[in-house]
Amino acid sequence: MSSQQTSTAELARQILSAASLRVIDGELSEDSRGYRVTEQHDGTVQVSPVVDGHTTAPAGAQFRAGALDEWQTMNRTALDVVTAEGWERIEDTWDGNVFRAPACELHPLVKETRHVLERDGRPGYAWFDLSLLESDAVKVDVVGGYNCRQLSLSDVASPALRAAGFDIETVHEDDGRGRRDWHTAHHMVVRPPVERREEWAMAHTVRRLLQDKERNRGWDVHMVPALPDHMPEGSAPDAHLGGLLFQFDGHAVHHPGAFDYTLRQAGYDFAPSRHKWWRRIRILRPVAQ
Repeated sequence: MSSQQTSTAELARQILSAASLRVIDGELSEDSRGYRVTEQHDGTVQVSPVVDGHTTAPAGAQFRAGALDEWQTMNRTALDVVTAEGWERIEDTWDGNVFRAPACELHPLVKETRHVLERDGRPGYAWFDLSLLESDAVKVDVVGGYNCRQLSLSDVASPALRAAGFDIETVHEDDGRGRRDWHTAHHMVVRPPVERREEWAMAHTVRRLLQDKERNRGWDVHMVPALPDHMPEGSAPDAHLGGLLFQFDGHAVHHPGAFDYTLRQAGYDFAPSRHKWWRRIRILRPVAQ
């Protein structure tokens, strides 16, 4: 076992511990709960949630009710924490996620962009290469997955980045034949949001909540930080701060108010916007404690 592999695994343990996630290195008991970090032969590490002493997802009648939900929640938490440090998720298995550490120190803009793509961009569907541009933006190239750059960018990267508040420009580079087709090189130039970071973080928290609790919600729940023009007439000048403009018009599976109960149970509430109530465009914010 090389020292590099050992240090990589130890770094993964440090990342989890810094986020107050318990790492278990010893023997597992029936009530063990935490994370097991296992080194792989290629220098990657597998982070396995441990629930009731099991590292494998507890799917089956022999496991207690709710164990699988706990395992999946823990697995997603580890994904958020590890990818926030710029690590790539290489594989998603029934024993947890497999990660690869960055080869060098990442620029904060590159690290944040990678985090969003790994967190919400489904890297199993497409893989992306990121590079920093001189204009303080990040270039996103498709390097794997579907053999179609445009589809991977529009169906995978774009929804995740837009939902996180990134400014996006899709670039088409002609291949010399004078026409745009599947042989054209496509990439994105993206910039993270520079303002309202707390509201954008809340938008991600709400989206992740709906992804965990609801089915078939897709990317059609729209949230952006609220602006003064979104507030009802007569509102205070700073009434928009801390709120999101929330819109979901419904579709064949869910009616427009389908997520209201879930969000209220999680500590959020709605208030009217300047738009009509029937349009389901409202102001979402946490309930004051």
